[in-house]
Amino acid sequence: MTDEPPPSAVDRRRAARLSGDAYPLRVGRHQARLVDWSAKGIGLQLHGGVEDIAPGQTLTVSIHSEVTNGVALFPIIVRRVDGGRRIIGADFLADAEDASDFLASLLAASAAPDQTA
Repeated sequence: MTDEPPPSAVDRRRAARLSGDAYPLRVGRHQARLVDWSAKGIGLQLHGGVEDIAPGQTLTVSIHSEVTNGVALFPIIVRRVDGGRRIIGADFLADAEDASDFLASLLAASAAPDQTA
């Protein structure tokens, strides 16, 4: 037995973390905001408590796109829970391979100045 962390934890640490700009979204039935994200995972702060969320639990993140006015659903697995700050850290599951591209384009569009004025 070794003291090496599982490959997913190593991969998660290597991925550059980007600001989530507090973008609103949902985790299961909870309202939340995006704290940070990377190609491998996501950090979320829930508006309510996190008592019913545990590491290893799979959930679905629902992200509304202001660009398309649609909702994208991405499966995640919870890796850590900080009950005091109501923050969860999660990895994207294999079915969420487009999540990082979606977040990059979504956050870029929301940060762009409004051209309608």
